[in-house]
Amino acid sequence: MTVEAYAKVNLTLAVYGKRPDGYHALRSIVQPIVLADTLEIEPTDDGLVSSDTGYGENDLIVRAARALVSRSLAAGTSRLPCTPGCRVRVTKRIPAGGGLGGGSADAAAALNALNALWRLGKSPEELADIGAAVGSDVPALVLAQHYRRPVLMEGRGEKVSVLRRLRFPLRGLPLVLANPGVHSSTPEVFAHCTPRVSDATGAAFSPREGGDALRLFNDLQEAAIALHPEIDATLEALRSLGARETMMSGSGATVFGFVETDSEAERLVKALQARGFSAWCSRML
Repeated sequence: MTVEAYAKVNLTLAVYGKRPDGYHALRSIVQPIVLADTLEIEPTDDGLVSSDTGYGENDLIVRAARALVSRSLAAGTSRLPCTPGCRVRVTKRIPAGGGLGGGSADAAAALNALNALWRLGKSPEELADIGAAVGSDVPALVLAQHYRRPVLMEGRGEKVSVLRRLRFPLRGLPLVLANPGVHSSTPEVFAHCTPRVSDATGAAFSPREGGDALRLFNDLQEAAIALHPEIDATLEALRSLGARETMMSGSGATVFGFVETDSEAERLVKALQARGFSAWCSRML
């Protein structure tokens, strides 16, 4: 089976104080985009799970597959093969550590695919719950990839819901992504972020399905720029070339902006690459 593991951008990202488990509480609208890794998944009956990413036991695909088997065995799923396994080959296109959810996107796609291959019959919501044990972005990407819709992510990422009627003027517009070539450490960015003290400003970012236009923002952007000024330079390059609604995704370092046409997106990508940035054309899924 061959599947696409779609990346994401965070259209909103609010950061609150730390929870008892040490994670920051979040609220974010996560939007899947066309940029994707490709997973070729071959089921096996040897009980072994492997991928060719080179991350070994830390590979989120491997962890996701094992979590799916473990949860299914614990639930007594009668249709689960006695020794389920798989080999996964990954064609990477999503930049690692770029704030686009690359590893989490791969894990989410693997959960959706293996559920079908092993005929487990689990709902997307059940798979999202399993994904919460794998990584904070995995539950949101399980639902975003399955439904091809934006999702609201809350808690540390374990609470997700599909936004089926969210309206905003950016829908359908081409998307330009740019990366300055620096690695933005998620723990380091969170450590330098000043959390919101309460939910009092919730009206500014809470999604209203069928309601007003959406205001984009990212509470991690200021901290990431302080650590990596190159991110701000990338945002400025996007703006100077005509992109609008420019913002950083996740904890960075990838930034994005919207344009009117595919040809304009292609022009921006070429101009950004000429300035030394990694850049891609994409579109909201």
